[in-house]
Amino acid sequence: YERESAEYPNGRFVVVGGGKVLYEGDLPYKNGEDGKRDFPFVKQNALSIAGNFFGVSLIERLIPLQRAYNAVKNRKYEFMNRISMGVINVEDGSIDTDELVEDGLSPGKVIVYRQGSRPPQMMNSGSVPIDFSYEEERLNSEFIKISGTSELSRNSDVSSGAMSGTAIELLIEQDETRLSVTAENMRSAIKQVAKQILRLFKEFAGNQRIMRSAGEGKIVKLFYFKSSDLTSDDVVFDTENELSQTPAQKKTAVIEMLNSGLLGNENGVIDLRTKAKILDILGYGSLDNTQDVAKLHRNKAEKENIDLKNGKIAVDFYDNHNVHIEEHVRKLLELDGDRLADSVYKQNVIEHLNEHKVFEFKEVKGNVNER
Repeated sequence: YERESAEYPNGRFVVVGGGKVLYEGDLPYKNGEDGKRDFPFVKQNALSIAGNFFGVSLIERLIPLQRAYNAVKNRKYEFMNRISMGVINVEDGSIDTDELVEDGLSPGKVIVYRQGSRPPQMMNSGSVPIDFSYEEERLNSEFIKISGTSELSRNSDVSSGAMSGTAIELLIEQDETRLSVTAENMRSAIKQVAKQILRLFKEFAGNQRIMRSAGEGKIVKLFYFKSSDLTSDDVVFDTENELSQTPAQKKTAVIEMLNSGLLGNENGVIDLRTKAKILDILGYGSLDNTQDVAKLHRNKAEKENIDLKNGKIAVDFYDNHNVHIEEHVRKLLELDGDRLADSVYKQNVIEHLNEHKVFEFKEVKGNVNER
């Protein structure tokens, strides 16, 4: 792959196999900004380095520490071997040193030395310097800081001072927060991939395309669109960064709002829809088996917005007209902002919206007459 240049205005794509050029031409996709052709892939770094194309991995950062740690351990074991094995001090000519060097001091060994000379003695080798232990602890702490593996995640053990569940959960969150830089690089790469996917849809979608999508409430929907409907390739995340606000923090915030009465209506009562949302955030969404009726009406209205592209649709008497009117007005506002919107489709939405308003007016009038 080669980016655009003065010699190749659309870039260049060359395929080589078996020592032969199999294909040579322009870059195949208009997946760059402003309709330009670009590389059909995205680079993702674990940890970025200023001024370098390639990033650095966690293992690369730990290698120098590992070498320093190994050197300290080797010196420490050398001292321990010297202390355990000992160093023998002998008078010159008192014993056969070659035999002592070759055989060593085995248990029960008899040493014969020259009469009148000083017998062999073990020299005092001292103890292992405390500096080795200090350096070993310092390197261990640096390992924990860089790798992000605390005692909890490494040994599944916590200190005696952190016995509560909240404290343990905070320790786990601290380990996850250390991955925030890598996680942010992953999110950035995902955004770049999503932008390229949108640009490819705009290039190859054609006049009509059907896409299946799972939306809110895990309901699968079908969407009809064409390439001209994609007027922007800007991508934003619908959810916030999971590492910036952990599940424990969300649960704590929801409980505090519940205790403060912020989630109730004007009468202090929590409706069914808010209750379902709270249970979902707390991780007990399966306890609420009742479907939110307003959500079902909203899903039906969204489906009508799609079906109105193919023709007119009659209004059902059991519809929640307020919810339907809100969703259809939102669709009309979207069509007003689209210069390429289909005028027939827009007229179908307007007529369907007016039918809902007629039903709503009849219901309000009937309630007034009853009073």
